[in-house]
Amino acid sequence: MSSPQIISVKDLAELLQVSPRTIHNRISAQLKAIEAGENPESYQIQRLAPPSIKLGKSRLFIWETVEQWLARFEGVKM
Repeated sequence: MSSPQIISVKDLAELLQVSPRTIHNRISAQLKAIEAGENPESYQIQRLAPPSIKLGKSRLFIWETVEQWLARFEGVKM
């Protein structure tokens, strides 16, 4: 069994053609909304950024999860 491919904020930003700061801002908005009591499963929260893992100071994404997120929100204005 192969291990999942992990990508960084920089990689995701390049893929989405946005700045890494934009990715960080979207993750921050997502976390603040969840902390404020929003449903993490809601469309508005999930479309902000794909699920990620924080490891130390780094935020990482599993490529397969990013692909699923992209497929779900394809064509949605971010």
